[in-house]
Amino acid sequence: MYLIHTALRPLGPDAVLPPRLSELVLSIARADERVEHVVTHAHARPHPVIGVFLLAGSLGEAEARAEALCHRVLETQPSLARWELVSATVPLVAPFHERLLSSPGHGGQNRPLPFPST
Repeated sequence: MYLIHTALRPLGPDAVLPPRLSELVLSIARADERVEHVVTHAHARPHPVIGVFLLAGSLGEAEARAEALCHRVLETQPSLARWELVSATVPLVAPFHERLLSSPGHGGQNRPLPFPST
């Protein structure tokens, strides 16, 4: 399973994402796109993100299908007429995990776990 982040850019200051966007995207997905789950991060920066979890044979295939799905959603839904697709890519998780590993009190690759008797 792949998680593809599709970033959306507003085409003006009046562009507002519709409520229940994840459910809307999932309802438009076709069976052959093999979408398992959709999540929306409306306040992500620099652009809002629709996370599309889908089954695919390769990363390229997953990105292409998520991109096609989001283009179809944007083209068919009047509530999204003021938005455009910026990208459809796998999110980088390394910075997130590095931040977890280096945070105080957490053991991991960067430091030993706390001694169990303390």
